[in-house]
Amino acid sequence: MRKTIVALAGLLALAGCSSNWQGDVGFKVVEFFDHKIDESGAVEKRVRLEPVGSLPEDAEQDHLKGAWVLEHDIAGTVGVEDGVVCAVRYEADATKISKCKKA
Repeated sequence: MRKTIVALAGLLALAGCSSNWQGDVGFKVVEFFDHKIDESGAVEKRVRLEPVGSLPEDAEQDHLKGAWVLEHDIAGTVGVEDGVVCAVRYEADATKISKCKKA
């Protein structure tokens, strides 16, 4: 009985873990904003993104909530409301967005 309880507890713990996934995701450019990176007042240009369309298998909207990239990480020139496609990887409860290009 004790082994059964331990096995069930292990399965429940695994069921609560998020799946890792990767794939291309379509986004809409929502806004451009400055982000202060240190006390000297230096800023970096960021682009806030909102997912559009279907997501890769196992992906959840929450994984992409508040997504942003550095402006220079998008190939080409984009404006607000433009579409971009980015490579996205989600693992260990962290989302990495890269290789963005205008859709």
